Amino acid sequence: MKPAVVCVGESGINGLATVRALGRRGVPVHVVSLRSSPQIASASRYCRSFTPVADLSVLHEALLLQLDAGAVVYVDNDPMLKALAPHAAALAARFALVDEIGDAARLTDKDFQMRLARQVGIAVPRSWPGGDLPAIKTQKRLIAKPAARRLGFKALIAANPAELASMLRARGAAPADVLVQEYVEGEDSQIYAGLCYRARSSGQCFVLSARKLRQTQPGAGVMAVGQVVDAPHVREMTRRLAKAAGARGVLSTEFKLDARDGRWYFIEWNPRPAYFQSIGWKAGFDLAWLAYCDRADPAALAGMETTFSGSHYWVNLKGDLMHLSKAPRLALDLKTWRPYLGRREWAVFAPDDPAPWRKALRQLGGWLSTRRFFGRASGRLAAPGA
Repeated sequence: MKPAVVCVGESGINGLATVRALGRRGVPVHVVSLRSSPQIASASRYCRSFTPVADLSVLHEALLLQLDAGAVVYVDNDPMLKALAPHAAALAARFALVDEIGDAARLTDKDFQMRLARQVGIAVPRSWPGGDLPAIKTQKRLIAKPAARRLGFKALIAANPAELASMLRARGAAPADVLVQEYVEGEDSQIYAGLCYRARSSGQCFVLSARKLRQTQPGAGVMAVGQVVDAPHVREMTRRLAKAAGARGVLSTEFKLDARDGRWYFIEWNPRPAYFQSIGWKAGFDLAWLAYCDRADPAALAGMETTFSGSHYWVNLKGDLMHLSKAPRLALDLKTWRPYLGRREWAVFAPDDPAPWRKALRQLGGWLSTRRFFGRASGRLAAPGA
């Protein structure tokens, strides 16, 4: 009998990818998530059972008290990794942990990530703590990202420190809440990702390279449409970082290619699956299955290929609509729709598992109605000079 899997997360797209990847292989999957989360993954036919928890403070108790010993445990987001970190020893004694829960504070620290990237010879944009806004002297645009806690935005792009301070005030955030960097200019399609699994059993490093085509917010956001690409340098930089960090398990990296000087810049990594992890399926790269085999069948893992390539797309419909609502003229360009017509993996839709898609459609309808998407987009198209 295959060991059970526990997917600990926000029950969204990331968790859904893990549930489907393992459930389709006959692995029993249990979902543990916050009661307030979207509950997309827990709607899957491959989710055997579901435990909602009230908040992060009781998450470790739900795992220790309600789940069978020996389960393989996946965590799909940073806040949960950090919340579980103080209980890592107790969890590791009872379960097989995929993620580096006990090392979450170090591996999620952006300053540490940038120092390590520099140490292994990867360029890093000039960076400052947000609290030092008055001291920032640069002619380049700035990008600010949440430093330690979640805010109401993924990233903000500003022309200068004064504009950034104003944008933060408008969102109820303080400069001390963000990390500020020089913005690496270029299109969304110049942002590349490495999905990596470094085996605990053998040290093998499995890496897939991909790139973003569009993000939820043009210039700064999460992947809305992406593509698997053969980018050896991205894979090599990812391996370098995983080994230098001493990380075992999952590491999802991001880089940006500056077309002006041809340099690759390190952006960030996450010590857990990227939420677009299912982008690799059609290339034979199944991150959840690699991690499972590492724990349940290391001999099978040892015989697997470590490099993967292909040419197909990944589409998150809601994320792409978010992008197009801010850049509506793209809707008139036939190239915009190429990923929808080509070989692709949908973020949510799957013919063998329609319930998450139906639930996501209802949530999408609510999002469209509250934002008046179509009226706003048509207004931008009609605006003089748009």
